[in-house]
Amino acid sequence: MQKFFSSDQFALRRPSFMINTFFLIAVMLFYPIVGGVLFSVVSDSSEAAFSLSNMPRSQLFSIRLIQACGQILVLALPVLFLAAWHTGRNKLFSQQSLAFLGIQKRLDFGMAVLAISGIFLLQPLLYTITAAQDHYLWPILGSAGAEVVRQRDLMESFIKELALVRSVPEFFVVAFVFSITPAFCEELFFRGYIQQNYTRSISSGNAVLLTGSLFALFHLSAANLLPLALLGWYIGYIYALTGNLAIPFVVHLVNNLVALFFLCFTEGGTLEGPVDAMVVLGSPWWWLVVIGSLLLFVMVLRRLAVAPRGVVHSG
Repeated sequence: MQKFFSSDQFALRRPSFMINTFFLIAVMLFYPIVGGVLFSVVSDSSEAAFSLSNMPRSQLFSIRLIQACGQILVLALPVLFLAAWHTGRNKLFSQQSLAFLGIQKRLDFGMAVLAISGIFLLQPLLYTITAAQDHYLWPILGSAGAEVVRQRDLMESFIKELALVRSVPEFFVVAFVFSITPAFCEELFFRGYIQQNYTRSISSGNAVLLTGSLFALFHLSAANLLPLALLGWYIGYIYALTGNLAIPFVVHLVNNLVALFFLCFTEGGTLEGPVDAMVVLGSPWWWLVVIGSLLLFVMVLRRLAVAPRGVVHSG
């Protein structure tokens, strides 16, 4: 652990800490602007974003496409160009550029399964944090807390309408837009590029904490800031251990698919469904579940730290 948080020497041809941070902030500011511009192409009013029920299916498909294109254009493509620049290659998908981003290795299925289990073991804690915020923190903050909840509910309603599935082909479209594309683009950007470059100017542990925190801020959701930060720190830790972007991608993908499932197939897609969150949190058995899952989660972290790494395959 001491080695994990020890300082690393800045490597040649890597951006400095400040340049890396400037690039990250620029992308985070530019992303919603690009999304707004693309959205204006298919909608006459921003208010239409939150009243999709009567929208023609062709227009609904266009909005879904915008969701995916925005991440590809703003997150994935710049990273591919920067990786080519760092490695001195002219091709975006050269072996050297892919290796720079940590995607030169085959997926270690044993490590992937172990890492995925950690995501499921975190869910009771994340549920508890979200429920506690809803029933204690946001009411204490008064109008500011009410606005946080309103913004979250508005966004969840928007996503739920966009994720409405009426056929099997439509399910695959929704899964691509809300699960596969974000997992790929965000992992390529945050772990493959940002975290890796931070690791060249600060310690690996601090790079994980900083990148995970910025990952949470990127989603522009005050209500989900802490749960997203915890997920970001965990996924970043996995990447720091393995250096293989395939494993964080699979973990992120599974997390997105599970969230999409609950959003689409549970009542309301929120904590305020048929089960009262405070009844759950007030039950002793729930805290046994939380404590037990956290103990198992720590065991997973320890197992990940000592697990043998897969062999690097160069083609």
